Amino acid sequence: MSFRVIPYRVGSRGATEIAHALGGRVLRLNGSRFRARRTDTLINWGNTQGIPCEVPRVMGIPTCRILNNPEDIRDASNKLLFFQRVHARDPEIIPPFWTRPEDIPDTAFPVVCRTVLAGHSGEGIVIASDRNDLVRAPLYVKYVKKQDEYRVHVGKEIRPDGTISHIIDVQQKRRRHDHDNPNFQIRNLANGFIYAREGVEPPACVLDVARRAINCTDLDFGAVDVIYNTREERAYVLEINTAPGITGTTVERYRDFFLNM
Repeated sequence: MSFRVIPYRVGSRGATEIAHALGGRVLRLNGSRFRARRTDTLINWGNTQGIPCEVPRVMGIPTCRILNNPEDIRDASNKLLFFQRVHARDPEIIPPFWTRPEDIPDTAFPVVCRTVLAGHSGEGIVIASDRNDLVRAPLYVKYVKKQDEYRVHVGKEIRPDGTISHIIDVQQKRRRHDHDNPNFQIRNLANGFIYAREGVEPPACVLDVARRAINCTDLDFGAVDVIYNTREERAYVLEINTAPGITGTTVERYRDFFLNM
């Protein structure tokens, strides 16, 4: 058996780290000569374009293991499709959302305008404090105040008696000491925040909604972004990342998860 990792782009650090940890290789996105065997495992690290190698099939169905099919990544990466799917299956774990400005109640503001549905790191986010601030967007989400924000890495193991969701690792967004003007509404690297994993002890509801979110999708693994509202004592899911940046211990925990599947 061998592992091959399909990157979402050439030079993906996360894909390289995983492949190295598993003793496997990163597949070329163009011109790959690799021919998968039935005993091989293909790990798709965020690629939505397709499997760039020959895959054994019976009746059109792949006979080797493919973790995170491209079509499942497309569905999960599109914020609107993701919210609609979760709303149909487990609506309590996401904030209220709308697709038309006229449907947004006056009491819902502030509202997050998602002008880019497949963006990351806060790309395409505009926060409207009132109706006059709204911009044209395919998705509007109620802004929920948060005490903390977490990234929960979750993997699914399919067994004969059912599917089990494992917590692979948990990280927390924390303020960078070298950033003088952090943006607490949009917490990303550019706005003064980094992911930390030392001393992270999230409330149980954070892990619970992360598991429930991954179960609303057909993904085999993903990094679920979760916010926690202290006043409500409630956690909300914002999105799932299928090609998260990972280093150190997080890589090792992904390695162990893939090996133990």
